[in-house]
Amino acid sequence: MKRWNVRSLIAAIALVVLVLSTGCSKKDKDDPDNGGGKYPFYNTEYTGTAKVGNHYFPRPLSLRFGNDNSVSAFSHLVLNKYHREFTGKITNVEKNGQGQYTVTILFDLPGEEQFNKPQVYTFNADLSSLTGGSNPIVEIPNGTMKLFPKTAPSMVGTWAQPTQPGWYPDVNAMIFYTQGTTNYFQGGKPVYYSYDEGVLFQRPYEQDGSRITFAGVNTTTEPGKIWTIPYYGVLTADGKTLYLDSYESIARLPNSFSTFDWNGPKGVTPSLLRQ
Repeated sequence: MKRWNVRSLIAAIALVVLVLSTGCSKKDKDDPDNGGGKYPFYNTEYTGTAKVGNHYFPRPLSLRFGNDNSVSAFSHLVLNKYHREFTGKITNVEKNGQGQYTVTILFDLPGEEQFNKPQVYTFNADLSSLTGGSNPIVEIPNGTMKLFPKTAPSMVGTWAQPTQPGWYPDVNAMIFYTQGTTNYFQGGKPVYYSYDEGVLFQRPYEQDGSRITFAGVNTTTEPGKIWTIPYYGVLTADGKTLYLDSYESIARLPNSFSTFDWNGPKGVTPSLLRQ
C-alpha cells in the first residue's frame, strides 16, 4: 500500500506539471496578450528616417516600444506646437498569415486633436523593420526604419561629410569624446574659442541609445562670436550614419526656400558618416 501511495503522489505531481506547462505554452511569443513583455516586439527600438509632420526632408526618428502598450517617438514634430519627444499607446495588435504584426498607435498630442488620428504600423515577420503611419504625424516609408541593437554603438569618434565640406556647415566635421564633449572643424580648420586661439571650442552632447542631442556652431554670423545651435540626431542600426536635424530655423541646413543647394541637397535628410 505504501508503494502505491508513492506512485500515486508521483503521478499527481506529473499531472500538475503538465497542466501548468500547457497553460504557459499559450502565452508564447505569438500571443499578443502574454504578460510581462506583452508583445514579441517589446523593449525594441527602430531608427532611421520618416515623414514627421509636413517637413521638406524626412526627419530623423527613433521609435521605442515598451514592455506593455507604451510607445515613445524621438524626432521634431511640428504641427500647431513643437514636439521633440512624444509618447503614445498601442490600442490594437493583429497578426496576419505572413507572420507580420500590425499595431495601431494613438499618440498623446494635447491640443492637436484635429491632426491626431490613429497611426497603423506593420512589423515584418522577423521584426527587423517597420513601416506604415500617415501624414501629418509619422509616416514611415518602406525600408527606412530598422531594428536598433539593444547595445547601442557609441558616438565616440570622428563624424563628417569629408567629400562635401560645404554641406551642413554647422556640423560638417565633428569629434565626439568619451567625456561627453565635441570639437568642431570647418573649412578644414579646427574651431577655437574666440577669446583664445589655443583652446578648441567645445560643447556637450548626450547619447541615449540611438538618440543624440548636441550643438552645431556658426562662426560667420557675427565676427568675433560663435553661435551655438541646438541639433538632434538618430543613429542608424549599423552605427555608421547619424541622421540629423535642428530645432532652430537659423541652422544652416537645406530648406524649402533654397534656390541653390548651398547647405546640402534639397529633400535629402542631412547626415554625418562615421570616419
